[in-house]
Amino acid sequence: MRAYVDTRAGMAEDGWSAAWTFDLAHWGTCGQGPDDAAALADLAERCGLGAGAAEAIDVVERVDRAESGDETVFERDLAPASDAERGATLAVLARTRARTLDLVRAAPPGVLAYRDPGRRLPAYASWHTVEQLAFHIADTESRYYLPLLGLPARERAGDVVTELEKSGAHVRSVVSTMAPDLSRVWPDHGSWTSVKVLRRLAWHERGELDVLAGLVDQAVENPG
Repeated sequence: MRAYVDTRAGMAEDGWSAAWTFDLAHWGTCGQGPDDAAALADLAERCGLGAGAAEAIDVVERVDRAESGDETVFERDLAPASDAERGATLAVLARTRARTLDLVRAAPPGVLAYRDPGRRLPAYASWHTVEQLAFHIADTESRYYLPLLGLPARERAGDVVTELEKSGAHVRSVVSTMAPDLSRVWPDHGSWTSVKVLRRLAWHERGELDVLAGLVDQAVENPG
């Protein structure tokens, strides 16, 4: 498997590395860890490659945010997005949104307001409760990723279930018709392309959904 390493990407934790694959079978999969080797090991595990597989991964490109700045792109991100990549993204978005909505619709107010006091977040993050995390998923896709390519954002709905429903439909509609070769560079937000937004969309909710499900379980086990 071919991998692309973003050294010191700082996504899950400040200073951590991220390892991505663009293989369609694992589209949108990202491994993270305190250094490149740990990120590659996490990627191998997430892709089901088995113990010791990280050493067999072919790292074809590395970028280092300490040198290139925030939100870099790989050379691979500069290619036009393929129909298969678009389709893989749409499939992931539909599948994960259905699971997120199932969790949130079933959650009573006490669960939505639950906050794990032991959970560590990056300094910039403010999505502590179940409801805040669910809103964060929609905020990221509809009001961060899409506008960074000059694509239409949408206003946030007042309640979280409506927001997840409306945002999910909006993003899937935009992705279905977006040009395959969009590219934007922002002084404060780095470089973005069609391929980068597709892989980030396919990654983001899946990762947050694991956290969301864990928080819901904790809230149920620790009522009040």
